[in-house]
Amino acid sequence: MERLRRALLDLDRRMGGDRPPGKAVRFTARHPVMVGAVCGVLNALLCAWVISAFGDPVPMLQSALWGLGLGVFFWLLCRLERRRQAHYERSGGWRSAPPPAVAREPLPVWQEGVRWTGLWAVYTVGLWLLGRLRHPPDGWLWSAIEAGLVIIGAWAARRFRERGGRSG
Repeated sequence: MERLRRALLDLDRRMGGDRPPGKAVRFTARHPVMVGAVCGVLNALLCAWVISAFGDPVPMLQSALWGLGLGVFFWLLCRLERRRQAHYERSGGWRSAPPPAVAREPLPVWQEGVRWTGLWAVYTVGLWLLGRLRHPPDGWLWSAIEAGLVIIGAWAARRFRERGGRSG
């Protein structure tokens, strides 16, 4: 089995596989589950549309199984690509450079205040509109309070993540 693996890697190297991959190939290798799920769902919907299976349960089940099979197939291809890229990184064929760190300078206080006020206004209107779907809807006051709590919770979660869960 090891001889087959080495022969396939040698063939891959001769065909130019040791060159650094593009962004799309790196993305698919880093997110195999998402790629498999998206490809599976899109293929299932396409299959159901082609055979007009939206009204009959048996062709719909066949379309779902077709999408599941293709999703697993694409997931497997992405996992194999991930292993291939890891092999070339380990063997020194190419190095994937980490993205450069972006230094963010803090905004002035007045811009930060405008940003927070804008977020609060948008969230207030959004929560009020969601409240309109219920019977009876919440008032503007409760929507504004809930929007403030959502924004403060998101800020606290971001600070907690930035500090790595440490206090201080």
